[in-house]
Amino acid sequence: MSIGASRLCAETISIVALGDSNTYGSGPGMGRTPGGVPMAEAYPAKLERALRARGWDVSVSNQGVAGQSARDAVYSLDRRIPAGTKLTIIELGLNDRNWLNTSPSDIASSLAEISRRVRAKGSAIILVREWPQSDETTYAAVQQSANAVVSWWASGLWLPGEHGPLPQYDSGDHGHLNAAGTDVIVSRAVPDVERVLTQIGLRPNR
Repeated sequence: MSIGASRLCAETISIVALGDSNTYGSGPGMGRTPGGVPMAEAYPAKLERALRARGWDVSVSNQGVAGQSARDAVYSLDRRIPAGTKLTIIELGLNDRNWLNTSPSDIASSLAEISRRVRAKGSAIILVREWPQSDETTYAAVQQSANAVVSWWASGLWLPGEHGPLPQYDSGDHGHLNAAGTDVIVSRAVPDVERVLTQIGLRPNR
C-alpha cells in the first residue's frame, strides 16, 4: 500500500446522507407517528454503525430535512456537503413528485444538478430511487451525466401501486418505514457503500 493510500485509510471517512424525512427520521417528537424511527435510529445512524462493525472508520452525517424537495436542496449544498466528503448519498425527489407535482424530467434535472455540484466537491455519489415507478430514462440520464451509482434500496417494501409500505414495514402513517424497514434499507446499503468506497481507493481497517 502506498503512503498516500495509508493516509487515506488513517482518516475517518466522511459520508453525507442528503435527503428528506426518509433520511432524517420520522419518529416520535418529529411530527410523525410513534412507529417511525427517530434520528438516532434512522438509516444514516444505522449505516454508520453497520459499516464500523465491518471495520470501516466512517462518519455518516444525517443531512436529511423533513419535507425537502430536490428543487430546494440545490441551494443548500455548500453548507450541507463539507469539504473532504468522500461519499454523498442522495435520496430526494419524492416530495417534488407527490406534493409539488413536478414532472419526472424536472426532478431528473434537479437531481442531475445536485449530483454535478456534489461531484465538483470531489465526492462520490450514490443516488437512491425513492419510488418504484420512476422514469427509467430520466434516471439513466442522471446516472450518465453525474457518474452516479443508482440504487433502489426500498425495492419490495411497498404495496403495489405505491400505496404505502407493506404492513410489516409501515411506521403507521402509510408513508414512512418503521425500524424493520430501516434495517432492510441498511442491509442493502452496506454493500453498495462498500463497493463505492473501494472503487475510490479506500479500505476498511481490518
